[in-house]
Amino acid sequence: MSADFFNSLLTLKSKLVYAGGVCGHWGIDHNSDTTIWLHLVTKGDSWVHYPDSSKVVLLGEGDLLVFLPHSEPHYLSYSPDELRFDAPDARKTTWEEGTTAFVCALIDLALPKAYLWQLLPTEILVRKNAADEALADLTRHTIAEARQQRFGSYSVIERLCDSIFVLMVRHCVETGVIGEGSLAALHDGRLETVLSLIHREPWAPWTVASLGARVGMSKTVLTEKFSRMMGCPPGEYLVKWRMQTAANWLKESPLPVEVVAERCGYSSVSAFSRTFTRCYGVSPGAFRVGVHDAERVAISGPVVGSHD
Repeated sequence: MSADFFNSLLTLKSKLVYAGGVCGHWGIDHNSDTTIWLHLVTKGDSWVHYPDSSKVVLLGEGDLLVFLPHSEPHYLSYSPDELRFDAPDARKTTWEEGTTAFVCALIDLALPKAYLWQLLPTEILVRKNAADEALADLTRHTIAEARQQRFGSYSVIERLCDSIFVLMVRHCVETGVIGEGSLAALHDGRLETVLSLIHREPWAPWTVASLGARVGMSKTVLTEKFSRMMGCPPGEYLVKWRMQTAANWLKESPLPVEVVAERCGYSSVSAFSRTFTRCYGVSPGAFRVGVHDAERVAISGPVVGSHD
């Protein structure tokens, strides 16, 4: 599978949830069935608990752990024997003051049930001493940014997490955790073209017929192959991609909702708003306000306790 094809399946944009230390009897709940969670231990030790199986895994400084949406319930704790979320002494601290410190980031997935993600393990653990040179370098840079908290550190860490995730997937392939043939089976030049057309021109009035005509496939064959690979038919994927694109514009730009709707292929603002609300549970205007509020909390808010 080509790098371009992988990138077309996921617009990598990690969101930094926390970079700092923790003290006391702390616990972290970062479970999600729609996002990828990435954890890097930047200081001290942490234990991962799996209540469904009573399994406990020790993480040390420099260890990387990624949870895919189909992972089993898991929690991070200060102790191998105890898991608490209500301890009065649990608190966030600076990197220097923390007994343990983390970089925690998430990657939103528009299609968490896509075939690609099901091919990957439920979790990917790369120990510090098992990382190749490239991944080890990125890890060291991330720890340095988290520790020093220099100008722009949060933005730098987020972009580093993008690359760390890709290198962790590469690690899975090169160490035989997943077969290269399995990922290669995803590569189909015609499907790659269809994805590229949708991604480059989400405003275009695409239909299954018009997309199939561009790549020489019938509606039936295109729908069958696309659905098997992406977990949904082309029309549904187009709507989800448009809404993901709209969400990014609402979050990152001052564009009026009317302009966002037009750029996503909707001549009717009301039709766009109805579709967006079905997808995100709130109107575009409410999403724009709520997202910015949520991001301020994510950067400076609680890492101790539950995170939905």
